[in-house]
Amino acid sequence: MDNPELIAIQIGSRIRESRRARHITLQVLSAETSLSTGFLSKLERGEASASIANLISISKYLGLSLQDLFQAGTGEIPAVPDYVLSKAKERNDSPPLPAVGYTFHRSCGDLPDQQLAAFELEFPANQENQPVLVAHEGEEVLYMLEGKLEFQIGDATLVLERGDCVHFDCEKPHMGRNIGNKTARLLMVVSSASPIKRRFGKS
Repeated sequence: MDNPELIAIQIGSRIRESRRARHITLQVLSAETSLSTGFLSKLERGEASASIANLISISKYLGLSLQDLFQAGTGEIPAVPDYVLSKAKERNDSPPLPAVGYTFHRSCGDLPDQQLAAFELEFPANQENQPVLVAHEGEEVLYMLEGKLEFQIGDATLVLERGDCVHFDCEKPHMGRNIGNKTARLLMVVSSASPIKRRFGKS
């Protein structure tokens, strides 16, 4: 499934099915994730896109792993390999998923008891949407592939360029924005074992 609209519908369906199975209302999920009920309702219908931070927040409260949201519900337990190879051509041929201020491809696969998730993010030049501060438990590593990104962690503001790498505690509010004249691309690796604690700004 490489159509962003179909992926959005799949993710929304997984969230709705899991929420209802656990007898959790939209109001409770909203309160626990600091996301509005209106946004969550649209997300479940596949009518809204979510940031990676939003998906981590929702999946953890529902007791899912982040990768569970990207798997279609087949009713069967698939065989899980010892490794997962993500081919560049396959990622490049698939349209990216949209989020606020950036788009992303999922670069990791699905392993038993998976603790990490990897994504390739693209921040367009002259982006119209303002970046949003997020904070969550766990750790994150960002490796700049190309471009120039201003990245805020707490009170610190960093300028990241090609080859730069930053490793930080995700409980510190953080966000990034493109300050270059071309698309900024980076690899993000995040631990997926803990829920989002706080969110700053709009959904």
